[in-house]
Amino acid sequence: MAPPNGPRGGSSGPRSSPRTSTARGGGISKRRSTARTDRDGDVSMAPAAGSAPTGPSARGSGRSRASRAPRSSRLSQNIRNHIADKTTLKILGLKSSKAVNNKDGGLRNLLDFIERKSKDKNIVLSRGIIDGDYVWIKVNKEDAPVIMRLNGFTYAGASLTIEETNEPMPTAASKVSREAAETKAKLLSVLSSRYNDVGKILDLSALGADPILGNLGTFDSQSLAQKSFRALVHLVGSEYRSPEEKREAIPAVSLARNDITDVDQVFTLAYSLPHLRRLDLTGNKLDNFSALSKWKHEFRHLEELHLTGNPVTTQPNYVAEIMSWFPSLQILDGQQVRTPAEAAEAMRAANPQPIPEFPSNLRDGDAGIAGAFIGAFFDLYDRDRAALASQFYDMESTFSLTAPDNNSRDHSWRAYTQYSRNLQKLGPRNQLGVDRLYVGGPQIAQVWTKLPVTRHPPLSEGDAWLVDCHTFNGLADPTNSSLPAMGLMINIHASFEEADAAHNHFGVRKFSRNFILGPSMPGAPHPYRVISDQLTLHGWKPQAVASVAAPVAAPVAAPAAVPVAAATSVPVVAPAAPVIAPVIAPVIAPVPTQISPGAASIDDATKAQMIQELSRLTGMTSEYSQLCLSGAADWNWDMALKSFEELKAALPAEAFSAS
Repeated sequence: MAPPNGPRGGSSGPRSSPRTSTARGGGISKRRSTARTDRDGDVSMAPAAGSAPTGPSARGSGRSRASRAPRSSRLSQNIRNHIADKTTLKILGLKSSKAVNNKDGGLRNLLDFIERKSKDKNIVLSRGIIDGDYVWIKVNKEDAPVIMRLNGFTYAGASLTIEETNEPMPTAASKVSREAAETKAKLLSVLSSRYNDVGKILDLSALGADPILGNLGTFDSQSLAQKSFRALVHLVGSEYRSPEEKREAIPAVSLARNDITDVDQVFTLAYSLPHLRRLDLTGNKLDNFSALSKWKHEFRHLEELHLTGNPVTTQPNYVAEIMSWFPSLQILDGQQVRTPAEAAEAMRAANPQPIPEFPSNLRDGDAGIAGAFIGAFFDLYDRDRAALASQFYDMESTFSLTAPDNNSRDHSWRAYTQYSRNLQKLGPRNQLGVDRLYVGGPQIAQVWTKLPVTRHPPLSEGDAWLVDCHTFNGLADPTNSSLPAMGLMINIHASFEEADAAHNHFGVRKFSRNFILGPSMPGAPHPYRVISDQLTLHGWKPQAVASVAAPVAAPVAAPAAVPVAAATSVPVVAPAAPVIAPVIAPVIAPVPTQISPGAASIDDATKAQMIQELSRLTGMTSEYSQLCLSGAADWNWDMALKSFEELKAALPAEAFSAS
């Protein structure tokens, strides 16, 4: 902090003159420069050299300020003059010298060599840059002829060629861009050499033995290998002008003998080439169905699959399981498993008809699409949310969650608030609401796995569901951008049982959910997809449970077909292998609100539940909740609540939980 040099704080009088270093009782003051005078002896108001301007001239007024060029103009002119005094030299030969294996590619040693050989002038070279086969340096124009005399000299076993150039000096960014272009060209050459134009097969087998990829260092680590594969697959997709052209050019891919242990390592193939009809995974290390599960329900047009040489082929029900994942599959490991007619029938069963156009007053019409979708959706949401996301959500689908902004001691919303968007709270400084719009099936599935397990009522309980839906026009059609497509909006109001074991909350929660359905992308599992999914949570009612049941492993049988018209049903293929199925503990009656006085016969488990519930509602600690219930209330719930309301103002701070 600067020392004071004016009146003491609180003084309203005129500003006193600066203290000198000899003033008694004064603080330390800045050393003052002697006033300068001009030729006539007048005091000069211009600032001393190196000092900042003060007074009116500092604010842009005054004759001396107007007579000088702006600082930025002088700086720009100095830069231009500095550049004009420089010239650019290109030096060829470093790449073929023995110094090329040095840590910096031999650049510093080369510059030191040039400095030493320029004996008649003391030349010091600034840092250069290696770009391609050349070393580029900037030198003073007067030094350039001296350096040019070294043209033809031998350096580290290589002859140097030095030339002056008017080309712009490359930058680090341009160097990276050029290296990226060179890498891209090499990867394209790999793809070109591995494409069989006659059979239209892209052979990506045994990539680890490819000499070009080996020289690029793409297999120095597993992460680099996966990044290189993603780059290769991306290039495959980017080289074609349209999806139709790509689908026609590459119907088959081989990934044989790549030591693949999980298809997650090569998952991007399903996004870049979803239309594949033939896929070869021979000779990899896929051990079980889990290693293949991420491609479940992908490649909807796959007709031929080879997994020979993978341990997964020894799994029980191997053929039936793979057939259920790929309904169009006809040949597995060289054996016919379906006829073309059977494959076509399986595809029709797996793909309901697209949403038809109805007049607005017909709502969902007679097709029953909304009922089929709701039945399939909530069944899978309760059992297998990852499978649900992969079936009805694509990379453009969105999901948002809204939960009340509850600032009380009620923690029943804790599992949802960290993901809640709460649009009504959005403002210029609320970035959280913007970030909490989840886009794409994988991201949506990831958020769903962190929410409590649920159990929705069956659709047969008509009183438990309020559903409204209608069709509307104007959506973009992914298959034909020139024509508008039909959409279907579904609004649902219902409730579900919830088990939040992480926070020990069990109860029933009301919700609203709004879906917008539209046509799917080509090759999707269903002809329609979820474009937007908005979940709004309402009231929560606690339920006492006999025991806290954690999710247990249990085989899940295939669900019965949704009872709607066959042409529009949404069949859901359930995993044949055991999966993790959340099981909510049986719900018993809520905590009784009318218990007769003298209820000493209440069992300990019920008392513990009452204590826990009272603590949740009031914020009191368990000890004070027990005192409130077991005192004059004698375990009467209404009396205990009434007693708390009457006495809460007099309760000490330690009666309440710190949380």
